[in-house]
Amino acid sequence: MKSIRYVLAISWTLIALGAIAVFGLSDDDKDIKAPDVIKKTAEECEIPAFAKAIGHEDLWLKHNGCPPREIEQKSDEK
Repeated sequence: MKSIRYVLAISWTLIALGAIAVFGLSDDDKDIKAPDVIKKTAEECEIPAFAKAIGHEDLWLKHNGCPPREIEQKSDEK
């Protein structure tokens, strides 16, 4: 009966240590800002030549946390 107690105690200890390893104890993620909160400068959001060459300007801006470009709306109204 004692061996079952030891096995259960060791297994619960390992489960607790595993949970600490996965989830951690600190609140370090409070320092990380959401991508939409971070303001990028115009220089940081300059679209590189390779993105322009393949036509992925908007996708590059989105993945790098930059605001979307202003696309001129063509209207057929005269």
